[in-house]
Amino acid sequence: MGQDATTASFDSTRRSIPRRILVLLKRCFQGISLVVAFYLLVVLAGLIPVDNDFAARADGIEILVTSNPVHADVVLPIETSVVNWRDHFPAECFAGNKQSATHVAIGWGDKGFFLQTSTWNDLKASTAANALLWPSETWLHVTMKPSVTTSQNTRSVRLSAKQYSELTDFVLRSFRTDRNDHNIPIESAGYSWNDAFFEARGTYHCVNTCNSWVGRALRCAGVRTGWITPLSCIDLPWQ
Repeated sequence: MGQDATTASFDSTRRSIPRRILVLLKRCFQGISLVVAFYLLVVLAGLIPVDNDFAARADGIEILVTSNPVHADVVLPIETSVVNWRDHFPAECFAGNKQSATHVAIGWGDKGFFLQTSTWNDLKASTAANALLWPSETWLHVTMKPSVTTSQNTRSVRLSAKQYSELTDFVLRSFRTDRNDHNIPIESAGYSWNDAFFEARGTYHCVNTCNSWVGRALRCAGVRTGWITPLSCIDLPWQ
């Protein structure tokens, strides 16, 4: 009698295992669905424009935003009445001579992504997933550009000196600084002769991306753009 009860109990436990797995899978699917729904809600909210009274200045300082499917930069004139970017990025941070630069491209992003993706051929799904799913350290990538070109992945707008000053203040606040208030370069981390990396403030994740950083920079300058921009803000209305 005792043996029969033990056997029945074992059979019942064995039959319940698949059921438990199905329940676990169902709960995992529900959790993932909630996360995806939340992210889609954030993206949709980002389509709501702010600073709707913005008007570009025909005689203002031109800035550009460049974006591709996975990264965005702000591109700024190297020297204006507001700021000379050479004062903030010492020549020794770059492998080559930066004196010919007319613009500087600045992008904020995940440290691991920058380290492991020097070209798009190096992009791995694991690197992208880690950047998006796990809060991570950030760097700023600075590229001295001898010229700029426009394309379908580029937008430009002209700002007043005051608006441009607000934008540059935001950019400068994004750099982590030493006790002397100097930006902190990352040695031997550049991809080429005209770029360098610097330690940054903030944490990267799927709702706080490089596009989010660019969107905040634009909003600081009063530019009409999305309320939240985890995805590219190139296609959002600026004017």
